[in-house]
Order: sequence, then C-alpha cells, then structure tokens
Amino acid sequence: MDLNRTFAQAVTHQNEGRWAEAEALYRRIDKARPGMAAVTWNLGVVLKAQEKWEPALATFERTAKADPSFRGVNFNIGLCLQKLGRMADATTAFEKSVEVEPDDAVGRFNLASAYRDQNKVEVALEQVTSALALKPDFVEAQLLQSKLRTQMLPLWHVPMVNDAPRNDAYEAAIKAQVRPGDLVLEIGTGSGLLAMMAAQAGAQVVTCEAVPWIAETARAVIAANGLSDRITVVNTLSTALQVGDVLPRRADVLLSEIVASDFLSERIIPAVADARARLLVPDARILPARGGVRCALAGGDVLEKHLFTGPTSGFDLSAFNHLYPRSVRYDARLVQPVALSAPVDPFSFDFTGEPIPGSEHVRFTLPAGTDGRCVALAQWVWLDFGGGVTFENSPFIDSPASGWQPGFYLPDRPLTVTRGQVLAFDALHDGYNVWLSFRP
Repeated sequence: MDLNRTFAQAVTHQNEGRWAEAEALYRRIDKARPGMAAVTWNLGVVLKAQEKWEPALATFERTAKADPSFRGVNFNIGLCLQKLGRMADATTAFEKSVEVEPDDAVGRFNLASAYRDQNKVEVALEQVTSALALKPDFVEAQLLQSKLRTQMLPLWHVPMVNDAPRNDAYEAAIKAQVRPGDLVLEIGTGSGLLAMMAAQAGAQVVTCEAVPWIAETARAVIAANGLSDRITVVNTLSTALQVGDVLPRRADVLLSEIVASDFLSERIIPAVADARARLLVPDARILPARGGVRCALAGGDVLEKHLFTGPTSGFDLSAFNHLYPRSVRYDARLVQPVALSAPVDPFSFDFTGEPIPGSEHVRFTLPAGTDGRCVALAQWVWLDFGGGVTFENSPFIDSPASGWQPGFYLPDRPLTVTRGQVLAFDALHDGYNVWLSFRP
C-alpha cells in the first residue's frame, strides 16, 4: 500500500464530507503504521464529524500520546468528553488546552462553557472575556458573556443604584448618624455607593462583598472617586470577618443594603445578628434599624392580564391558570396595580432589639377599601433608619427606577370584592423566605 497516496485519498474524501470512505482509509493506514499522529488526528476528526464520540475520544487520546504538543488535541478530547457527559474530565482537558494554546479563542470559549455548566460562573466569565479579547467578533462568546454577566450581576442591580428615593433615604440617614472618626462596617458593597457616602461623612469604612469580580469593580469605583484611603473592600462574607484582622476593632455603625424584594432572602437577619454578636460595639447604630413586609389588596386590568387568563379568541382558557405560579414579581410600572385596600404589615423586624425569631406564622385580615376585582395581594418592603428617615417601594407609587420588585401573591381566581368586605390571609417566614397566601 502506498501510504502517501492512500492518505491523500482519505484527505480528499474528508474534505468532500465522505466520512465513511475517509474513515476506512485512515483505519487502513493506522493498521499498517499504528500511532502516526497526523493519521490518528484526522481519523478522530472524521469520527467526530459522524458523532462517534467514544471512538473519537480514544483516537484523539492516541494522538496526544503520540504527540502531546499536537495543536487542538486537548480541545478535541475535551469536546468528546463533554458530548459524553463527563463534564469534570472535559473541564480538565479544556484547561490543559488553554494552558498549551493560550491564544486559541475557541478553546477558551469551550472552557468557559464547561465552567458555566458546573456553575463556576466567575471563572467562566474570566475565560469568555479572554476569548473575546483574542477574537472580538466571536458572536457565540458575546452571547455567553452576556448570559454570565446577567447571572453574576442581576438586572435589578443598576435600577437599584439609580433609585433616587432609596439613595436619598440612605444618604439622609448616613449624614444624620455617621460621625467623623466612626468605624463603619458595611455588609454588601455592590457598587460602593453607600460606603462612599459613609466615607464622605468622615468615617473609616470596611465593606464586605462576597463576589470577587464585583469586589474588584467596587475597588475601582472607589479609587476613581478618590476614597481608597478611607474604604477597605474585603472579598468575603461578613460572617467570615474577625475583629483585629482587616476590621481593626468593633465597628460603631453597621450599614447594609442586603434587603431583598421579599425582605429576607438575602439573609439579612442572620447577617445582622452575627455582626451584633461579634463585630459591633454594644451601642452601635444600625442602618436601617427596622424594616418589614407590607402588603395590600391589588387589582387593575393590566395586572389581571399578567396573572390570569379566561375567555380568549372565543375560547375559555381558565383551566390554564392552575399552572401559573402563586407568587410572581413584576416591575409595577409594567403591570400598573391598583390599590383596593389600606396597607398592613404582617412582619416587622427590629435589628436593634431582641433577637428576631427564626420563623413566624401569622394570620391577618384586610378589609377592602373600595369595590373592585382583587387579583392579588401585593407585597413590598419598608425601611426605618431612625430620626424620621424612612423608605418604602410601594407598587402604587410611581418610581422611575427600583431594584426591588413588588411581589404579587395570587388567589385561585380573581375575587369580586365590595367596600368593607374582609379577606383573610396566612403569612409565613422562615428567616430566609416569605410566603403569603389567601385563606379559603
């Protein structure tokens, strides 16, 4: 057999997409002269094109054994392993590919994808950003980077820092209660805005941010504003801080904005409790000092169209409603809720007083303040900083931007209510989550 001629014929078949013929010729050559890297490589490519992942993997592994420096071999081993569902092994192969070929944008992209599939979001973002630096028009990498950034920095974050009423409330509280020479501990650095407000008031600030790349960006923001000498950003949870380390002594003020849309799911209760026990002076000022969950009956045509269906195009689709979640969150400007009752606070939390219970279950009632069609119990949050400074994100008051989206807890079906009619509810929190429900 003329090996060179047979190899050339196999390459021709391969270039024409005649995979079976190419495979047969490469196998003939490999049988006659086992372990030639160029042959096993091309055989692996042909097997990959036919989605024969197991034999393709074995063939690429033979290529790597014959020539460990063969360009692209680790990438293809990783791709085969990925297709076979062996994600940890695939990641190892992609890591080796990037190590050997750091200028390969596709290799970095696949490593980013493997990290993403294992929920290693931060390192995935680092790799896909490097891929785009090598190949700016890499559209698939642009898409992956966008998805990872959204996962790392949820879309509510920018509206939150642009929420003027919220910022004004925090700024007023900081100006009133933070004094020159204070040591402020902040939980949740984010953009660094609140830390900079405290530093501008004359305090020295230690601020915690658990997400590494957000912490790094906050440092850059703080440096750009000339406050690096007054603010230390620590990439850790506050529960990992120790007095005498980066926090030189117990803090005079605790500043936090780890309030979730349901108030609790960013774990503000255990975070504040831990800080009070270990990291604050006994008479520390806590901002916010109090807060809670507020709710009211809600109706409105636009809101109902987002929550329930019924007669549509001549058909009754009401049975579809049972698939819809019993709790959803929407930007209030999108769904335009209408208040049907005065508000009530099923849960209030005082961070300056006795320990907050780890869970609570209460029942409460709400009288309708007007006739209407109730389609949800609207829920929002309120904060009290002391000294008359308060904030709430009521969905019934227009706000140009807010990071907190109101919740809407649904009855089984829309309810026609008359003024004075009383509706009953259950409210539960477990220290981390809130649940509200209509009682029968």
